[in-house]
Amino acid sequence: MPSTPLPTLRGVAALGAFGFVVAAAVVTGTPELTPLAIAIGLPLVVSPWFAHHRARQAKAAAGLHAHVEPAAVEAGGEMRFKLSVTNRSTRGPALPTFGLPPIERQWRARAPGLRDGRWDHWVAPSVLSLWPLPNPGPGRTESCLFAVPTGRRGVLELPPQRCWAHDPFGLFGAPGPVTPAVIAVVHPVPMHPGRTIVELSAAVVGEGTPMGSGAGIGLGDLEGIRPYVAGDRLSLLHWPAKARYGTWFVRHFGIEGTTAVPIAFDDRAGVHRRAEFERLVSAALWVLEDAMQGHRDVLLLTLSGQRHLLEPTERGHAEARLLLAEIQPVPVEPARFLSVPTDAIVLTTQTGAERLTLNPVPSGALSVNDQPTGSTTGARRVVAV
Repeated sequence: MPSTPLPTLRGVAALGAFGFVVAAAVVTGTPELTPLAIAIGLPLVVSPWFAHHRARQAKAAAGLHAHVEPAAVEAGGEMRFKLSVTNRSTRGPALPTFGLPPIERQWRARAPGLRDGRWDHWVAPSVLSLWPLPNPGPGRTESCLFAVPTGRRGVLELPPQRCWAHDPFGLFGAPGPVTPAVIAVVHPVPMHPGRTIVELSAAVVGEGTPMGSGAGIGLGDLEGIRPYVAGDRLSLLHWPAKARYGTWFVRHFGIEGTTAVPIAFDDRAGVHRRAEFERLVSAALWVLEDAMQGHRDVLLLTLSGQRHLLEPTERGHAEARLLLAEIQPVPVEPARFLSVPTDAIVLTTQTGAERLTLNPVPSGALSVNDQPTGSTTGARRVVAV
């Protein structure tokens, strides 16, 4: 965006006052108003040049770098947006004065692709509405901190924000450099699932599920068949099972000696109350981290069909927090059959458990069928939060 000067509200008022004085002088024939018109009009003439010059200087010499500290935090925790300003020039004066509009309301849930903010303003923001940014000397860097809203979990993004430079009178402003886009992860607070933890712990320390059972990559021994999941290779389709049961199954393979703890998360839309779903997400994070602390891989499944393999490392913990920071209920077709390993623990809510039916199917898997009035069988595998 070019550094085209725009009037501030003060500048608009000054333009109006200048026009009123000129009109009054012409209509009433009062030459005594001429000095007043000149006193008002002269700043209006030089102010756009000052604002444009300062904005160009800031664009040419200022380097803006931004990140959040820390990169991830629990909901309600303290996180800061750190903006560093570097004067890239090696000689000359310090950077001109410029500022950043308030950014608290600019944070939003992450969406595909980051787009620049809209700057098609008719007026420039006033000087008093801007956060003043550092203006370091040549070759120096100075930083400032802003609070990040962390009241709710989510993966937040701050789109690029336009800085503004003004003239000494505050009558005109011109767009200056742009801040880089920033991502902040606000993950749920881990919460103990409650009274069903005895059953859950017994399952977590069990034998687990072969890591390759859902991958369909052909490694290891053939272990059986399971219901088809979107993304499986068509070459793995098991035609005899289709003829017998009327639905698609695929062959799946295991990796000898390598197991993962299977945990299924109920992310079906329309079956959870919002507060219950948030508690479920917090409980799921506690379960995942507890399982990984036992140096076990975790196979996180969702009833919408997603699969994530999490390793018991710092990276695995970070991936778990990121997944559960962003997870939201997903629409699932009614009466859809979803593949869940037999030794998996299904994490759901009380209302979700009432609309969940677990029926055994061939190949050592469970068919999860969403039934509004159905009953839950195999209840030892279901943890309702």
